[in-house]
Amino acid sequence: MTGITLALLPLAGQAHDMTETARERMASGGYLEVMWTGAEHMLSGYDHLLFLLGVMFFLNRFVDILKFVTAFTVGHTITLIAATYAGITANHYLIDAVIAVTVAYKGFENLNGFRRWLGINAPNLLLMVFIFGLIHGFGLSARLQAVTLADDPALFSKILLFNVGVEFGQIAALMVMAFAIRAWQQVSGWHLFSRIANMGLIAAGVGLLIFQLYGFAEERSAPDINFNVFSDREQMMGQVLDSDGNGLADIRLLIEPMAASNTQSARLTTDSQGWFVFSGQIDQTYRVQTADGNASTEVTLGSVADAHLHELHIPFYVYVGILLLLSVIPANALRRRQLPAQH
Repeated sequence: MTGITLALLPLAGQAHDMTETARERMASGGYLEVMWTGAEHMLSGYDHLLFLLGVMFFLNRFVDILKFVTAFTVGHTITLIAATYAGITANHYLIDAVIAVTVAYKGFENLNGFRRWLGINAPNLLLMVFIFGLIHGFGLSARLQAVTLADDPALFSKILLFNVGVEFGQIAALMVMAFAIRAWQQVSGWHLFSRIANMGLIAAGVGLLIFQLYGFAEERSAPDINFNVFSDREQMMGQVLDSDGNGLADIRLLIEPMAASNTQSARLTTDSQGWFVFSGQIDQTYRVQTADGNASTEVTLGSVADAHLHELHIPFYVYVGILLLLSVIPANALRRRQLPAQH
């Protein structure tokens, strides 16, 4: 399982971002589509999955699993709903960096690191899981706010439905984890395996921390105003960001076609979170620039959607689930080999 955690690191940059399809579902999808987006985001959240794996590692009784998962769920539900509805956010790189620390912390705690290396008792685990749930919920909120327009009249219902989807995704992930861990617990080498796996959690947490801090440093060195624009068919949706990745409100924009067309230029103003929406002509390239001309980008409508029509895309959570389930095969093989020796 150490290999699993380390294998996830190269995918870190792409796994946790909202896909173009997810953005479209959140903007104009129905209830089930919003719920599915929440489930998909939890199942594609490598840091959330790794932390849950650490929490599950030494829990054998159903009542213990229920207790700790409930603490985590209550924690992330509070901040997901409250922060999103109130529009409270922070730089997503820094949030994810703190979440990476929680992954490393859980691996360290599972190895009895506080007693073994620091000579102190570990903090109350149930309380820490709740606190970490608050942090993870803030991370989920930051991602949700990146795709939800602040002026959306259905904002609150979308937050609730997204959270329901997150819970369904969490349950699905826990079922796979419990199955894999239970299989390994039947093997005599379980203690060695658990030690190696939790060292892998620490390594993954540290690796993700470095990755997020590097992303933050790169973002800080970017121009003062950046565009985060997505197009699908004849519509583009984008956000104007400052160097910290925060949306800039009331920024006046000029959108004009790069070539002669029937589409006229448009003047827009970003909403309270820096978002704007524009509908134009498919396959037409547009220049999006601030009214003062200090920042600009070019977008071709329809190019993103068409580019993905023929791709074979394996969702991240399918990749993780397959790896976890495949880990059961050597566990069962080892257990069968040990049974004759016991007789």
